[in-house]
Amino acid sequence: MALPDAWLTAVLDAGGDIEPPPDPQIPTDYLQKPRRQHPASEQTQLLSSHLPSLPTSFSRPKRSRTPLSEINRPNDLHPRRRQRAPNAPTLVMSHTPRSPSKMSSRTARKERDTRNKAPRVEDVIDPNATLRPVRARNKLALALPATTTPVPALYETSMPVLTPNASKGEIGTDREDMGRSSSTVIESTASKARSRSLTKRMVDLRVAEKTVASKTVKSPADVPEDVRGLYKAIQSLTRVARGVIPLGIEDEVRNDVGGDLDDLDLLVEMKPNDMTREQLMDEFKALKGVRDSTAFCNTKCVHEPTWNERVHCRMLEQVVHNRPGFEYHNITVARVIKELVPGNKYGEFLKNKMIDYAITLGSPLFSEDQVITRLASSPRPLQRTINPSDYSPLCHNPVAIGIETKSSDGDKESARVQLSLWTMAYFNRLRMLTQDPVPITLPLILVSGEHWKLMFARDLEHSIEIIDAVDFGDTGDIIGCYKVLAALRLLCGWAEDTFLGWFSDTVLKPE
Repeated sequence: MALPDAWLTAVLDAGGDIEPPPDPQIPTDYLQKPRRQHPASEQTQLLSSHLPSLPTSFSRPKRSRTPLSEINRPNDLHPRRRQRAPNAPTLVMSHTPRSPSKMSSRTARKERDTRNKAPRVEDVIDPNATLRPVRARNKLALALPATTTPVPALYETSMPVLTPNASKGEIGTDREDMGRSSSTVIESTASKARSRSLTKRMVDLRVAEKTVASKTVKSPADVPEDVRGLYKAIQSLTRVARGVIPLGIEDEVRNDVGGDLDDLDLLVEMKPNDMTREQLMDEFKALKGVRDSTAFCNTKCVHEPTWNERVHCRMLEQVVHNRPGFEYHNITVARVIKELVPGNKYGEFLKNKMIDYAITLGSPLFSEDQVITRLASSPRPLQRTINPSDYSPLCHNPVAIGIETKSSDGDKESARVQLSLWTMAYFNRLRMLTQDPVPITLPLILVSGEHWKLMFARDLEHSIEIIDAVDFGDTGDIIGCYKVLAALRLLCGWAEDTFLGWFSDTVLKPE
């Protein structure tokens, strides 16, 4: 008997099976690339291969069948290695082969997921972004050369820190910077753009193109002649508030102060005015509301907007009430025209600060058609307004009295700076319409909480004077409210008698 036949007989006697050996060719369904295994899992798999496997059931396990061609013969000194299938993968297959149906469905699912999978964010190239070297997982892939300007690092931009106790003069960004277009900040190269100067103190205005000088009144002789009578009348009112309470309302005032007012008869007018009893009562109630709101603002330590809303504007409303041709406007967010923004001797623009309120004149005191006709001869950027701002209520109604307000703890020097800058811009506008220097003194009002102060601004040949005149009252009590109201009415009388005549004869006169 030949050796192979003897060996085959020995295998059959040992309980071998006479079934034909399986096809050594591995089906293609089993040829997919196996998952990459972690080195640790490969070590675990190697160790587990040397350990006996526990049966999962009591049934007889199926034995794996090896092709006869791969079985080593007995006493073979050179045993043959197991032949690898022609298309078999190089990596070790899983111990438990899966059925072709499961493998094919798994492969199809992977292909479908690959097609539907969105590209990663870093793989999408923004055409507007700067191309930079991209680091791949196993190699460094260089991107195309950069062809655009990098986006600035916005997180490095310093922003102003706003604190609840900061006043308008202390914060990093001023109110005129909010909502201002870029054209008012940066001019074109052809127009020789100038940078802005930090203007927070009165000393910063000493280097202005037209120097601003502060002055304090010590006697009536220190006041310009065209406003000297106004100054004397208001100063006399502050010393002795004679006749500030209208006749016919004295009983209500006495009851309001609790009868503790010995000189009430001195404060009451001697003659009745043109107001009716109903109008007198409405005015009394309004001033009581101002007095009560002043106490509220002082107690709650509120900021400037609340003072303006609850105290200052309500007082101004009583001033212009039943006075034809007079209006007051809140111009806090208005802007000075850039052609009128004052500059300094260093070639820098000063800030285009605006004041808080303005009392203006209008019809029927004069015709707005006269203003429009006069503006037609102005340069094109200034043909829209008679004032230094093109805010609609100010275009054809000249400002007679400028008012700057602060809270009770606000920065008073900052308020003076704002009044000065407004005055400089206003004089710049009036010089274009009249002459240099402007031959009229402008009254200004500085309000700090409940206290009201009268100031004047005069245009000289080489400088502008800001004159600190007199404190004319406060709104802390009902008598003080009547004093402030009386002083403001004196100012409106001067505007109608003096300023209006000068404006009509000098500004609106035909050229």
